[in-house]
This record gives sequence, structure tokens and C-alpha cells, in this order.
Amino acid sequence: MPSKVKRQSAAVMFTDIAGYTSIMASDEEKALSLLQNKRKILKPLIKQHDGVYVKGTGDGTLSYFDSAYNASKCAKLFQESIYDNKNMNVRVGIHVGDIVLDDGDVYGDGVNVASRLESMSPVGGICVSNTVYDELRNKKDFDGVELGLQSLKGVGRLIEIYGLKGDLLTEPKPSDYQDNKVAVHSDDEVPSIAIIPFDNKGADEDVYYAYGISADLISDVSSAGLIRVPSLKRVEEVSELSLDEKATKLDVRYTAEGTLWKMGDMFQLSIDLYDMKDKKVVWSDRWQEKWDNLPTIKGKLSDGLLKALDRKPDIEKNVDASNTEAYEFYLKAQYKWEQGGSGSEYINNEEQKLIRDLLIKSIELDNNLLRAKILLGQTYFFEEHGNKELALKARNIFEEVLKNAEFTNEKLYIGRSLRNLGNTYWEFDKKIANNYYLRAFEISKDITDNKGMLKSLSNIGNYHSEIGEYDKALSYYLKALKISENIDDKEEIFWQYWKIADNYQRSGDYETALSKINQIIKFLNKTHVSILNKLWCLEAVGEIYFEIGEYNKSIEYFKQSLLISKKEEVSKKEQVNHRMMHEMLNLASSYYKLEDYKQSEHNLNIILLSELNGHLWNASNLLLALINKTLGKQFDKQLINSFIKEEIEHFDYGDYYSIYELFEDCSYLEAAYKNVQEFAGTMKEEYKAKFLSYPIPKAIVEEWEKVK
Repeated sequence: MPSKVKRQSAAVMFTDIAGYTSIMASDEEKALSLLQNKRKILKPLIKQHDGVYVKGTGDGTLSYFDSAYNASKCAKLFQESIYDNKNMNVRVGIHVGDIVLDDGDVYGDGVNVASRLESMSPVGGICVSNTVYDELRNKKDFDGVELGLQSLKGVGRLIEIYGLKGDLLTEPKPSDYQDNKVAVHSDDEVPSIAIIPFDNKGADEDVYYAYGISADLISDVSSAGLIRVPSLKRVEEVSELSLDEKATKLDVRYTAEGTLWKMGDMFQLSIDLYDMKDKKVVWSDRWQEKWDNLPTIKGKLSDGLLKALDRKPDIEKNVDASNTEAYEFYLKAQYKWEQGGSGSEYINNEEQKLIRDLLIKSIELDNNLLRAKILLGQTYFFEEHGNKELALKARNIFEEVLKNAEFTNEKLYIGRSLRNLGNTYWEFDKKIANNYYLRAFEISKDITDNKGMLKSLSNIGNYHSEIGEYDKALSYYLKALKISENIDDKEEIFWQYWKIADNYQRSGDYETALSKINQIIKFLNKTHVSILNKLWCLEAVGEIYFEIGEYNKSIEYFKQSLLISKKEEVSKKEQVNHRMMHEMLNLASSYYKLEDYKQSEHNLNIILLSELNGHLWNASNLLLALINKTLGKQFDKQLINSFIKEEIEHFDYGDYYSIYELFEDCSYLEAAYKNVQEFAGTMKEEYKAKFLSYPIPKAIVEEWEKVK
């Protein structure tokens, strides 16, 4: 029969006799006598304190207890009882952590850490981890000396260590513990760290282990309160630079990089945490792990990084991966998803199916792996584009995550599932979506999840901007901006500035919108935020000039944006190509308004000859049809009718008016007029008058007055 494996948290105690090997070599009888006496004294004490004696390990012993207090009381009484025996030089280490019980044997992270603490203890002393000392702090019979945050070499852990005090205990000297002590971040500045994807040293097909663990690390560390962590996308953009250049470009003080090498049922790992400001290594370690410990590797690493940066999550997270094979499937799916562009727009149907199959296998093996469920829901959401059936699939998954997270009180995932649920309602019922965003904000606020708070506030701002409550929207964007500035996250600062500018544009205040975007461009010129952000700003300025009818200026800015698209070197070429084609369409539209049909048609043909499809392709065909009609040429009516059927739900007044110009069907003109009036109705009178004087809205109103 297979062995019965059980996992639990326990206080693990390790003991050994210092110098036992040399005693054994010189006097075997004396050594064996020492060992017998030690166990004769220790075993009853373990039993007396409700502990379990597991085994002897040469001159050492392994036992575990249900509480740190019982383990520490047992250890203290044991050291006191052998104080006068000058040959019984025992060291003790105690740690509360996860252990695995397997047919009477015990192993796991708790055992490894306790063993290392024992080796660091002075003869006659007891070293304990902070998980133990936290339980002893208010107990009058215990006191301790702080030894600082120590790197347990070969274990991959950073642990705060204490030495217990006592009249009959050897008290450790802090000066003896400087070599492995980690210099914790202590400056007033918000800690900032770039987590570089781990280097895969194993087979090529194992790359997803290193990549996936790095992605999870970024997610965990960035959700741990006041800390700035560049996204994986930003880090990948600077992948070809040196470490110093990466830190400068990403504007971070610390960098973490490492290697991961899978060899059969083992992993070899390394971690190096650098302080780029003080030019020193903060933490460096190399160690081995069993393959079965894959789900815990990321937890160890994120725990160590947060301790070194003097940050602690405001809420303790349960281990959300307990099945190694399930976590492996999830990592494979996550890698393929990220490499495909984190959205169905850049992932073909075959890859999409493979990603979902991997996630479904992962969830079947471990129904509590919430991050796998979140990703599965996102694969449907990003493909949705107004498709109610796909939105419902995504929604059902996020509702299941919410139910799981509420049952286990995983507040981080409660917040994430609420935000994702809001997203699934956005295209269909914005009021319901906003209610989810409001709930998500309260949860994120409760656990001081800064990223969660600012995302929720930003989404709430989007809602109010959509329904024309621009002042209210601005107040939420400013709150999100304040959080972004508090954590000094320049990427998020950019996005909140961007939304503020967009909100002014929606309100009809194009002048202030232009001013705000120009401020953003100045901000981008002083920071190392992605060049693509500057591209979007230039494009936004071009779009505003297009809206107000200054087409020569719109062409100027669209050309600058296109130039960045052409120069941008990104591994995801499909995305770059998509951006370039988008700018081509903007230019074609501007040239059309200037009646430069030749130049407009030139840009449209580039788009139509590309491999793109969807909205860009449809919109290009519509504009080409307008040019052909203007020039007295034939156009494909069936093609345009297909486009109308496909995208009419997403038309704005400009689209409706273009269709009217093409087919001279007054129902489209009426739709355009109503859309203009609806849009203008949300504006203040001063902006409304200006808006209605701009070329396209003005043409629609005047044409409607003629034919109504």
C-alpha cells in the first residue's frame, strides 16, 4: 500500500552534540554513553511537553510539538538539566513551519530550517526563528537576544533569529552572526525592486518553470503594501541591457535575479538580491529542492525578498498551490499566455485551446489553485469583445473564485475576483460593473493592497466618466494618482495622468486635455517609463486635433507616433505591427479630411495588404469605400454591410455619419445626430458650444436639419 502523507504546521526541534564525531573517533564507548544519556533525559521531556520524538540522526534528534511554547520549554529544561555535564555540549534549534508526515518520518521546510538553526546555535544555547519567538514574547519565563535577519545558506530562506536567554543557557553574541546577516532596507524612500525572470539552466522545454515563478514573484511582492515593482512586461522590454542599465531604465534601487535548473526530481536554484545604490549584494544563496517542493519555492523567495526590503504583507496568504503537478500545468499555461501577449488578440485559436486545457488540468488536480482559475477566466474575458456567451463563461469562473476565496478568507483573491467580475459586466451593464469595483476597493483597502486599491479607484473613475459625471470621475482618478505617487510607481502614475486627460477630453474640454497630455509627455521625458506610453500620448494629441478639425496638426502627431512604432523593438512583433497599422489608419483618415485621397488610399492599402483582420481591416475598407464613392468609383457594398452587421453596436457618431455618406440612408444620419446630442448633453454649456462647432458634429447637425 502507498504511504500515507500528511501535511501540517508544527514546532520542530533539532538537537545535536557538538564535537561528537571527534569524541567518537577517540573514545567510542564514551560517545555512545553520551548519546544514551542525552536520549534518556530528552525523550521524557519531549513526552511531558506533548511532543513527538521522531528519530535520532547520529548524535542528533528530531522531534515536533503542537506549540512553540511547549517546544521551547522542553528545550530550555533540557539544556538546564545537562548544564553541569561538561561533556554534553548540546545545541538546539526550533522553528515553526510546515512539515510532511510520511509513515512515521518527518521532513519538509520546517525540518530544514530547524536543522540550520541548530547548527547556528552556540553550545549550551537555543536558537529560534521569529515564528517561535513571536509566541514567547509575552511569556515571563522567556527572554531573548535579537540576532537579526539571517540567510540560512543552502536552504533558500531568510529568517529572523533569536537566541534564548537564561541563567543556565549560553547566550549567543550578535557579533558572531554578522557574516550571514542581511542588511534590511532602512531608508525613508519607498523600496523599489525589479524581479528579473530567472535564467533557465535546464532543458529548453523547462523554461516555463523559471519564467512562471518569476511572474508569480512579481505578483506577490507588488501586492505587499508600500513597494514598487515594475511589471513583467516592463522588465522584458529591457532584457538585453546589463543589470546596471536595467536598474536605471526601470528606476529601481534593488534587483533580484537567479537561476533554476531542473534535474530529474530535483531543482538547483540560486537567488541574488543586489542593492544598486550601495553597490552590494544583500542576499545570495544556492540550494537544492525536491521537485515535489515546486509550489513552495516561490513562497520562500517572495518571503525572503519582502523581509530584505522590510515589507510584510498586511494579510497572511494561505499556500494556494499544494499539488506540484497542478502548479506545473499552471506555470506552463501562464508562460504561453504571457508569451502570446496576455490576450487573445495575439494568441491563435490553437494556442488559446492549449492554454485552457492546461489550466483545466491544473484545476482538476487542485481545485484551490485560485490563480489558475483567475487566469482561465481571463482567457475568456480577453476574447470576449462584447460576446455575451464568452463573458458569461468568464463570469462563472470568477464567481467560483470569489466563492472559494470567501470560504478560505483569501482577501487578496476576493478583491481580484470582484474586479474581474466587474470587467465581465462592463460591456453589458456598467452600473453592476461599478458595484463590483466598489466592493473590490473596500476589500483592497482592508488589506492595504495598494495596487488593488488604485485599480479599483481607476475603474470607478472610468464608470463615472462613461456616464458623463466628469467631476466625480476626476476625484477618483486623483485618489488613484495619489496612491500611485505614494508607492512611486511611475507606470501607474502615467496611467492615472492619462485617464485624467482622457476625462477632460470626454467632457469636451479639449484645451485642458491637450495641456494635460503635454504634461504627461514632459513627465515621460524625465522618467524611464516605456516608450510605448509616449506613442499613445502623441496619438492622443493627434486624435484631439482630428476631432477639432486641425488635420495638418493631427498628421504631424500621427507621424511621430508611427515613427516610434517603426523603431520600437519588441519581441511581440504582432503588437508592433498592430500599432503601426493603427497609426496608418489615423493618417489615412486625416488625409481623407484634407481631400488628399491619393495619400489616404496609399496608407489604407498598406493596412489591407497586411495580415491583420478585425476592426482595423473593417474600418480601412469603410474609408476606402468612401474615397471610391467620392471619386466616382465602385465599392464593395456587401463588404461594408458585413462590417455594419459585425460592429454596429460599437459605432459612434463618426461611424454612423460615414455609413450615411456612403449609402445616403437617413436612419444612419439620425443615429449619428442622436449620438452627437447624447454626447454633447453631458458637457457644460461652454464646452458643448465648442463641440458642436467642430467639423464632424457640425456637419451632422446641419445635415440633419436639412433632411429631418
